[in-house]
Amino acid sequence: MLKKLISLMSKHPVKIVLFTVMAIVLLAAGARNVQMATGNETLVSSESRVYIDNQELEKEFGGESIIIVYEGIDDKVLTVDRLGHMKKLETILNTHEEVYSVMSPVVLIEEMSSKQADKYKDGLVEVSDGLYKMGEKLIEIGEQMEANASEGSQLSSVEGQMSELNQGLNKMVQGQMKLKEGTISLVNGYSQFGSYTKEAGLKLGALASKYNTDDLQAKQQADQINKISTQLIQLSEKMLQGAERSAALPNVSEQTIKGLKGIESGLSNQQRQLEKLQAEKEKQAKDLNELSNGLMEMGTKLVSISENLTTMHGYSDTLKPGLPEKQETLEHMVYDENGKKRDIFNEVLIDDHTMIMMVKFNGNVSDGVKSEVSQTVKSYLNENQIDSTEMMVSGKPVLDDAIRSSMKESMQKMMMLSILFMVIILFFSFNVSWRLLPLGVILIAVIGTVGLMGWIQIPITMVSMAVFPILIGLGIDYAIQFQNRYSEEMAEEEGDHE
Repeated sequence: MLKKLISLMSKHPVKIVLFTVMAIVLLAAGARNVQMATGNETLVSSESRVYIDNQELEKEFGGESIIIVYEGIDDKVLTVDRLGHMKKLETILNTHEEVYSVMSPVVLIEEMSSKQADKYKDGLVEVSDGLYKMGEKLIEIGEQMEANASEGSQLSSVEGQMSELNQGLNKMVQGQMKLKEGTISLVNGYSQFGSYTKEAGLKLGALASKYNTDDLQAKQQADQINKISTQLIQLSEKMLQGAERSAALPNVSEQTIKGLKGIESGLSNQQRQLEKLQAEKEKQAKDLNELSNGLMEMGTKLVSISENLTTMHGYSDTLKPGLPEKQETLEHMVYDENGKKRDIFNEVLIDDHTMIMMVKFNGNVSDGVKSEVSQTVKSYLNENQIDSTEMMVSGKPVLDDAIRSSMKESMQKMMMLSILFMVIILFFSFNVSWRLLPLGVILIAVIGTVGLMGWIQIPITMVSMAVFPILIGLGIDYAIQFQNRYSEEMAEEEGDHE
């Protein structure tokens, strides 16, 4: 086999070199796929029960977590500025699809703020409805009061009627007074007329006695005159009796006048009281009108406010919950009325000087993603320092990333120092032509090995790292021996030809 290979190389040296170069380039291309792994698969078999169960657990409940610690030297670490610092970092982390969740005081406070916003919206609706009902009720009461105030005008009509009645009574008094005067004149007329009639009767009687009773015609005239005289006397007596009877009529009128004046006086008093009451009613009506107008105006404004609140509720999606801007508001959300920290903050607010943020990955996330997120967190903390605050990043992903970085740096240093020492040793102790050729060969072998690991998905672990020193140590020895033997064989062939 070796002889065939040597024969093939001797017959087609150029093709063999080109094939070798192509193979090296192809293998070197796989080096970009090589990853440095520090996960569980580097410690236990990926087919073991423990490893599989752990993968299922991470798939359901998330994987490893990064812990970011904020430690303040002042009285209280939870301040508005530090909360805003956490919020910016959380916003950046949430852009990573592989971040399962972020737990921090920011999340808890935003959740509380969200619930408060929901309560605010519900309260807004209740207040709006209450104000609308109150406004309608006030308008209704105002209208009723205005109607009641208008009823006071009925008193004015009653007052007018009483005034007319009083005027009627006054006219009745005047009529009674005239009746009194007429009655007195009637009584006096009766009396005078009776006296005159009696006197006329008596004169007629005296005249009749002067007639000659012997003369029949005279006697008849005397009888007629006596008869008329008697009738006049009887009439005069009746007139006198009528005068006596009518003498009480003026007293009746007087009493009637007194009664009417009493009624008139009573009506006047009632009218004055009614006028006073009317004045009070007018004042009350005026006050009622002003009050009803005020109530209706207030009701109208309440209805308007209710409509505005309804409009605000319609646009309530703009009322986004957010972080508090005042330290007092923040402390009110974190601590209860007794100054005791609320239980939901126990996991993220350790004490007055320390609080943490936990960034949890999705299950079975690659080390590369964990390293990327870890570097994102570190870069943010370095670029956004906070006065009087120390910020630390910890957790297994961060530790693994540090181990991988350390492994990479160690490998680079090891390779550089190895190459340097080999160059020195080969240059001074290997006395042949192309004395650095073994180093080139071993570097090609290393590149080919790394590229092959990349193509077949074998990561570099803390265990596999030991392969490279062994590869370099053994490879350089064999390469030196191979080249030395090749040089000796070439020297012997040159001697035989001489």
